[in-house]
Amino acid sequence: MIERAIYSLWTKPMNDEFTGFNTEQSLMECFSLSVNYSKKWFKEVHLITDLKGKELVEDYNLSFDHINTDLEEVLSDVDKKNWAIGKLYSMKIQDKPFLHIDNDVILFKKLPDEMLSKEILFQCSEKEVYPYYQDLLDFDDINFENKPLWYNTKKVEAYNCGIVGMNRFDLLEEWWEGALSYIEYLKKIGGYGDIRQTPCLVFEQQYVGCLVEHYFYDIGMLSDYSENKHWVEDDIAEKLGYTHLISDCKRDPKVEKKIKDKLKKDGIVVKKNNKELNIY
Repeated sequence: MIERAIYSLWTKPMNDEFTGFNTEQSLMECFSLSVNYSKKWFKEVHLITDLKGKELVEDYNLSFDHINTDLEEVLSDVDKKNWAIGKLYSMKIQDKPFLHIDNDVILFKKLPDEMLSKEILFQCSEKEVYPYYQDLLDFDDINFENKPLWYNTKKVEAYNCGIVGMNRFDLLEEWWEGALSYIEYLKKIGGYGDIRQTPCLVFEQQYVGCLVEHYFYDIGMLSDYSENKHWVEDDIAEKLGYTHLISDCKRDPKVEKKIKDKLKKDGIVVKKNNKELNIY
């Protein structure tokens, strides 16, 4: 059973199009709300980050049971467009069952025990949702000469990793090493050409889909509660208390205001260097 929540924060991709939030303040408000709820449901809440990330969460007074700054050295030579790679390292070093939570995911309720007991847990499948996955797979089928034997370029096996829960760890090292090899392969050939530059879709979401199939994992998805297995429908998300500010929606001023309103309602004061921000 998972009793540890982990977050990763690699700051190199920040302040550009890979960040996802409009401002540092918006990022830290959402992050603060997420962490505060995770502390209600889990015995331990850990952060894996770099030196700037450690300084940032300390400036905003986010409370973690443990902060690890390995990403400072481990990812020093990795390009910022590979923004999900810090998540893979953060999971690789865990020694207990864990739930990795993206900083744009908020668990307003504790997830069901049946989900937290699965060998691996995702938000949902992405097999039939995003057709541009296949463009990337077709490209790799031609250009990736030394691809892993388990990497299936013939069909999409991707999972949304807004959350990743694991009670079984034997694929983590291979996932991490495979991702590093994928990043190096793209660097060597100069990227995807005219195709959308989205390496994280492959080495994060497609790779893990291939690995869980290859190693016969018992897979759980929050979308198992939905009729549509490729999305956590609104009524199910509300029932589970699950919120994922996916893609560009977190740049929406209406969404930013909802975060501020929820912070105010819950009495969570977001400060930087003990100076209260104007969140009201």
